[in-house]
Amino acid sequence: MTSAEGDSAAEDLISLAENFDAILFDLDGVLYRGPSEIPGAAEAVRELTQHGIRCSFVTNNASRTAAEIANHLQNLGIVANEHEVVTSAHAAAYLCADMLPEGAPIFVVGGIGIEHALRDAGLDPRRDPRNCVAVVQGYGPDIGWRDLAEASYLIEGGAIWVATNLDSTFPTERGIAPGNGSLVQAVANAVGRRPDAVGGKPAPTLLTIAIERSKSKNPLMVGDRYDTDILAGADLGIPTLLVLSGVCTISDIWRSHLRATFLGESVSVLSLPYPRSQVLDDVTRVRDSIAHFDQEGQVVVSRGGSFIDQLRAADALKWELSRSLGIDPFVSGQIQLQLVT
Repeated sequence: MTSAEGDSAAEDLISLAENFDAILFDLDGVLYRGPSEIPGAAEAVRELTQHGIRCSFVTNNASRTAAEIANHLQNLGIVANEHEVVTSAHAAAYLCADMLPEGAPIFVVGGIGIEHALRDAGLDPRRDPRNCVAVVQGYGPDIGWRDLAEASYLIEGGAIWVATNLDSTFPTERGIAPGNGSLVQAVANAVGRRPDAVGGKPAPTLLTIAIERSKSKNPLMVGDRYDTDILAGADLGIPTLLVLSGVCTISDIWRSHLRATFLGESVSVLSLPYPRSQVLDDVTRVRDSIAHFDQEGQVVVSRGGSFIDQLRAADALKWELSRSLGIDPFVSGQIQLQLVT
């Protein structure tokens, strides 16, 4: 009998968070959705700071400044300061400063956060495309066709093109809306190529800046998306926590080719001991939840215990079986998941 979660989670001894010296939080879908706090987020961050665990807030949303984001968090009761906030605009500005001379004029498509980040990096952000040598494209609620067209003209003319992030969707209080990646794709369709560089997750720059600022030696990345948050953490070799408070669904977990180190319904899981999963042949147990193949071998059934432990048990069995079956049967949907309440 072995543990599929590894030895980093000390069951029944300390909280999950106490295994780490810093927590890197994605924001949208993790700590808030639109203007509203996700229940338990403020309390979770407060407990971390009381235990001396550093917090960083890392977001692919480049539309706002770090100060605006910190103020939003504070208004929700979440302890945060401007220096702890790192956006994809910061990452894009870092990349531009590495490729361009100081003071280089850059056409900005997106929110005010991009302008602030570029200016802080010693560059010249502009809303007028004339004489610009680069384009930085990020999310902004007021982006229109003319912005995308001017960016396309510059890129076709040889300008460097940096995207703050490639998230295809953006969670709001009303539902899922098109994200910056969808708008980047529109420009890509026009110019026939992809951006020269991308600042946000899953590219490493954003998390690297946050880790350096927090002086962390053992960080945990917390997010709600496999394609950005979990992939970014995995590529940097740091543990990850996937939460179900944002865009990720049970189906996403079951069909993902990536594995999050930990699973939780929300960031409240950080204050709790994390249970080990026990695997024996084709049966996995997490506390009172047991996952197993049905008689036909086409469905994994998980029953008993809490919903999240059922999901953890099923996820552990999936990855144990993938060693012998390969991951394709799960990703393609050939093997289904059934949670029995």
